[in-house]
Amino acid sequence: MKKALTILLTVLLLLSFTACSAPLKEREYEISEYRTTMQFHDNFKILQLTDLHLGIESDLALQLNVVKNAIRTQQPDLVILTGDNFMYATKSVVKNLVKTLNDECKSLTQSKNRLVKFAVTFGNHDNQGDYPRYYINSVLKEYTTEDGKEIEEGKFGTLRDFEDDNIFGLTNYFIDLVDDRSKSTNEVDVVYRLHIIDSNSYHFNGAKYEYDIIRQNQLDHAQKIYQTATKDKNYIGMAFFHIPFVEYETAKKQYETAQDPTTVGQGKFGEGIFHPYKNNGAYQKLRDANIISFFVGHDHKNYGDFIYNAHSDNLDDKAIFSFGVKSTNQLYHFEDMLGYKVINLKENMTAQEFLSMENIRQNFINNTKGSEQYE
Repeated sequence: MKKALTILLTVLLLLSFTACSAPLKEREYEISEYRTTMQFHDNFKILQLTDLHLGIESDLALQLNVVKNAIRTQQPDLVILTGDNFMYATKSVVKNLVKTLNDECKSLTQSKNRLVKFAVTFGNHDNQGDYPRYYINSVLKEYTTEDGKEIEEGKFGTLRDFEDDNIFGLTNYFIDLVDDRSKSTNEVDVVYRLHIIDSNSYHFNGAKYEYDIIRQNQLDHAQKIYQTATKDKNYIGMAFFHIPFVEYETAKKQYETAQDPTTVGQGKFGEGIFHPYKNNGAYQKLRDANIISFFVGHDHKNYGDFIYNAHSDNLDDKAIFSFGVKSTNQLYHFEDMLGYKVINLKENMTAQEFLSMENIRQNFINNTKGSEQYE
């Protein structure tokens, strides 16, 4: 049975290359409909998991325990999955992961007496399963409600997406962290803004498939968020997606050729940078939308945090380029590079202080035993 299902999913994989990204529809929604909020507090903790690759070949109970242990150990305020959550998956696998995320956030919300939520974006493998393109979002929506009703309804997802909108991709929404002391969602209270972006999957160049780009209307959408969502522009912007920019290659060279690499960042490159097929200016357009840090997955043997243009005298030239840590042993990996990333968001941080990256930590685990070590 499993062999037959594998063959079926292989066929679906090939078909997925012909419809690699969410089709563009016509309806335009208000920017406010892509917004959700959470109350900010000092040391607000984000747990980034990436490249789970859950599917029919997985020991699902074991891999879900990895997810549970990470959440229970770190007790974050927000869990973010940055793509390739599934590969050769079934609807049951999708439902199991999303329910696990919701259950863990519900349990933490009760024990911490503070709202804990989760966010999911997509990679190039997530559509490779026995389900239609929008299926994962439909499951996520089952565990998502409007702000303020999470505890009442027991739903702790954050998804704000519309199947019929006119923006490419499946996630193009944002989470505003607002000042905890004011208990307000007024525009002036935004402390951090988290963009959850779909970096899409594949592009066919006439001869082969390459990794896709973040499309122009997605970039326009991010800039529109910056221009219209709040009057106050003093928040720190962050973006979470899957496929790294072409500029990650430049950041890698800056790190490897620096006289003192610690002034540029820290991490390990065990493989090349698997970036999109072209540079369409996505980095600069998002940087111009007040996003100063970028958190990706995709490259299983790379991890770390690097200051792009670290030695520039102009703060506007700089940004954090961060690779997540592959979170399970599914698909290729280094045994000593499995785990997750923790980002602690401090109160009253300036952009310059945030760019020091002192608030970001890699966490490596034994995938089967769950023991941890930190860097």
